[in-house]
Amino acid sequence: MSDHFSGPAVMTDPSVDITDFYAFPSPERPGNLVLIMNVFPLATEHAYFSDVVNYRFRLRSLSQNGGVTSHGTAEHVIDVAFDDLQGGISKQTGSVTTSNGYPARFSVGETFARDGWRFFTGLASDPFFMDVEAAIGTDIAGKLSFRKEGNNTVQFRDVLSIVVEVPFAPIVEGFEGNTLMAAIAETVVARRGKPIRIERLGRPEIKNFVLQSPAHDPRTKGLELRDLYNHEDAFALSNEYRPLYESRIDANLAFFDGLDGSVAWPVGENGRHPLRDLLINDFLILDLAHPFTAGSFLEIERSMLAGRSHQSSGGRWLDDDILDEMLSLYVNGGLTERIGDGVDAPTKPASRTFPYVREPNKRTDLPMPAFMEV
Repeated sequence: MSDHFSGPAVMTDPSVDITDFYAFPSPERPGNLVLIMNVFPLATEHAYFSDVVNYRFRLRSLSQNGGVTSHGTAEHVIDVAFDDLQGGISKQTGSVTTSNGYPARFSVGETFARDGWRFFTGLASDPFFMDVEAAIGTDIAGKLSFRKEGNNTVQFRDVLSIVVEVPFAPIVEGFEGNTLMAAIAETVVARRGKPIRIERLGRPEIKNFVLQSPAHDPRTKGLELRDLYNHEDAFALSNEYRPLYESRIDANLAFFDGLDGSVAWPVGENGRHPLRDLLINDFLILDLAHPFTAGSFLEIERSMLAGRSHQSSGGRWLDDDILDEMLSLYVNGGLTERIGDGVDAPTKPASRTFPYVREPNKRTDLPMPAFMEV
């Protein structure tokens, strides 16, 4: 389910469970970059952000050589921290700081604006949409089990949202003019030296769709890899565990490829899948030289695979149908019919004006999702 409940560790504290991450040029104010991190699946009016972790956005420049990207070492970081609730106060406050020294204070539920920045935190309608039960059924049955009209598992659900909009010219300048960049979101415990990473997210459905199932890879069968993967630095995977991730990703991608009875991605030596290197580098890729374009999720990656120049900003917009894009790429290479789960829109379509996320549903009559009751 995108990144909701993406491992046993984060399920013990929903306030650090990143449900989704979005990065796109502002459709309202050209020249600005929007970063959105949603946390706390199934949030209610009584949900609060954690006061012991930093909610962190990280950006690095990318260079491209054929179908391979490499990231630089220079990094732009935006840290968001929340204060503890004391003395019966029900509204949280917090602070945001950046690697270039920009500080600000804010209150949850209110929009903050200064020096071209805009900032919002608070309860919002969950913008994700997917038929999770049909995806689980596909893995169990070994065949495509999606319906023409699917059921949105997170219909009418809410999340806690962090929305940051910043002028991107200073970021591009810090990357020596490079507009192609990688973006990730993390929840970390800050400390001197290396932070303790609780969870991180680049592309959606890498952990819960590509990495989760242990059934197709004899080498890693029975292993829960998502917690290990969450603790890793997206820009520096450990040499010790990387072979396990690669083996699981190779096997599961080969499983997806076989769901339509044909092979779109012939595997290489030792079962190496052609998409492995692209997907294990788990970050959103966006190019700020291009204006906002809805529906451009994976456009840069697909262009790289095809050996052509990309035509969009890439990244991820709130209403992008990411599962249909990923299914079509994995199953048939995106070359034949589009494959989907029958769910094509969120509970509430995104706004083209700040803060882009929509007002919460505040439903109290919803049962637990069926997949959580298994």
